[in-house]
Amino acid sequence: MQTLKFTSILFGTLLLFSACKDDDNNIQNPVNNSPETQGIGYVETDASPSSVYDAIISTLNANENIGIIAEVDHTANAQNTDLSLDFTRTVYFGNPALGTPVMQNNIEAGLDLPQRITVYIDEDGDTVVSYNAVDYIINRHNLGDVSTTETITNALASIVNSATEEDAILNTASIPQSNGVISVASDNDFNTTYNSIIETLNGLEPVSIIAELDHQANAQSVSMELMPAKLIIFGNPALGTPLMSESKSTALDLPQKMLVYEDSNGDVYILYNDPFYIAERHDVDDNDESLEMISQALENISNSGATAE
Repeated sequence: MQTLKFTSILFGTLLLFSACKDDDNNIQNPVNNSPETQGIGYVETDASPSSVYDAIISTLNANENIGIIAEVDHTANAQNTDLSLDFTRTVYFGNPALGTPVMQNNIEAGLDLPQRITVYIDEDGDTVVSYNAVDYIINRHNLGDVSTTETITNALASIVNSATEEDAILNTASIPQSNGVISVASDNDFNTTYNSIIETLNGLEPVSIIAELDHQANAQSVSMELMPAKLIIFGNPALGTPLMSESKSTALDLPQKMLVYEDSNGDVYILYNDPFYIAERHDVDDNDESLEMISQALENISNSGATAE
């Protein structure tokens, strides 16, 4: 039974891979350069993207309370699959002392933590720096009053300002009512669920695991308590590049992420982003067939962890 499940996942993913490869010559330059994405903070500058990105990395490294979790070079990843994408890089970073209280309020916010900042070039040649506004995370996960959210808001604005000498603009007026989070209840315990998903991802050749983050362990490192929760960041550039080619800000929600957590009742859940929600948020209009296949692949991967053997 497990072999059939894995074959289904692999077949679905290979279909996705083949579909994207067939479209290699059809990738267009970005058509959406206006940073009007729902729930982001952004800056536009004429400084070179590499210098801005390097300045952000230097600022993060200079703060001993912040840890860089991963750096994703979307441009290089695209080239590795014979696709092209202008400068697009994302850095994932966090401070458990600030993020843990957010997840204590609602553990599902761990899907959007750690924080990330994306730097890219739009079709006019301008450098854009973007990040998820804290109000977006608050509204998306229905957070109550959290003592650290104002500090996080100010920290993100300060990091971007130090790299660009510009004040961030917040697009928070159009945050959608639907939160776009898919939740799957697991029949397995926490460790079995998580390890099964990792095993499945490792068995999918086009997929790479970018990072694994143990939110509970990070909370304990700053003397805070949190229910078991781990985040997996993973992706397939052949699938993500066409979406970013249509709308560069999609890089904020790529690669894919899955959060596995246990609640206070001992129930285990798997969370991930609905690909169609990501497409709506970033104004991606021309990839419905690919999005449908991505959606099915994510469902299969989550089910590999949720279904009892």
